Amino acid sequence: MNKKLFFFLDFCAFFIILFITVAVRRGEINGLVYFNNCKIFIFIFALTTFILWLFSFYDVKALRKQVINYKNLAIAFVISTLLAASFLYFLSARLPLMTPKAILLGVMMLYFIYVWWARRIYFKLDFAKTNLMLFGESDTLDEIRREAASSKGLSVKDAGPAPQAGITYSARNMDAVVVGSKLFAQNPQAWDIISEKFIAKGVVVDTDFNVYEQIFNRVSRESINDAMWLLRGIARRKEDAMYHMLKRTMDAVLAVCLLPFLLPAGAVIWLLIKYIDKENPIYSQKRAGHMGKTITVYKFRTIKQKNQESDHEEITRTGRIWRRFRLDEIPQIFNVLRGDLSFVGPRPLWLGEWNLLNEHIPNHTIRTIVKPGITGWAQLNFKAPPNYKTFNGQPVVSEPRAYDAAFTRFSYDVWYIKNRSILLDLDILFKTGLRAFIKDSHVAQ
Repeated sequence: MNKKLFFFLDFCAFFIILFITVAVRRGEINGLVYFNNCKIFIFIFALTTFILWLFSFYDVKALRKQVINYKNLAIAFVISTLLAASFLYFLSARLPLMTPKAILLGVMMLYFIYVWWARRIYFKLDFAKTNLMLFGESDTLDEIRREAASSKGLSVKDAGPAPQAGITYSARNMDAVVVGSKLFAQNPQAWDIISEKFIAKGVVVDTDFNVYEQIFNRVSRESINDAMWLLRGIARRKEDAMYHMLKRTMDAVLAVCLLPFLLPAGAVIWLLIKYIDKENPIYSQKRAGHMGKTITVYKFRTIKQKNQESDHEEITRTGRIWRRFRLDEIPQIFNVLRGDLSFVGPRPLWLGEWNLLNEHIPNHTIRTIVKPGITGWAQLNFKAPPNYKTFNGQPVVSEPRAYDAAFTRFSYDVWYIKNRSILLDLDILFKTGLRAFIKDSHVAQ
């Protein structure tokens, strides 16, 4: 089921619930009264849908993996109900319209029960699954197989290392046939068989790299190491002048609109750091910007050296609060106004970390072909990788898995570079506010 069908069913359920609630409340079925209520509740439905979208209840991939904690549904219910009640209060004070406050709570309670039930029951139905037939052997296919073993919404059928001419394959109820990226190079005859048995019969055939992206919303390690994939997926993408113009306009307008709110908050944080932590409140750092250009990024100070003779660092007294809610990023609004940063893009890396990762991650420099951002696709979907410590001014990996974590973050950044658009940027911006209140340990790895 895609998001559009989810939305359609939710729309129907919401107004059926409204009809029942109005009829029970009035003790009769009155079409005119129901229609008048619909004129008000259409806005409440839109508001509630937006809140559910923010909490990922329209994210079919996340629901399949059961990443979502259904306690979030209770939070979404409270937020939606309070905002809807505020909306009705505004109407009653400003417009001569009926404001059915007594009906609101009943509708919201029944609707959220429906949402809970619908999301739970959906993946128990066979048609909800994505069924794939796999040909070939690759690390990417192995990851897809492992995902299918832990996901209720994905089912795979291994059809062997290569298709055979003498075997009859049933593609009934299969959503796609997936071939390994090296299948045709290792088995030249496989193309004719795939074409005859599947493509000629209208069956969707795709590569493991593309299907991996659709499942995980990131790119696979193999695809980043594949020069031809990089050429087709990244290098051949034409720059869209309209996109860049709209994005820069969006950055400038949003920065100007946020300044009246961020400046007072920033002033309070500045004073608290100055007089509680006894530190210089503003911290600047050289980072890798667009096309590898060195930029200076500003943040509120949250870390200090333990002593002058050591590279060892510790978090300041107030630093945990600012880092927890990403408030230490507020000074970067000036980087956005200056044009060094965008609101959305791959995070700019400290130059020491940038040079270190370039040595250990293939094609890592491509992450700077777009302007870096305050928030990004990786920040929404992956917990922050282990920190890099410094020794004599040089980065030192804090734990053995640091490179794997950095590669995963990079795989999300490459996916964003490949698929970037204004709609995706807006999606990231809206969800960043919610992400600020989620601990890194609660983000799916």
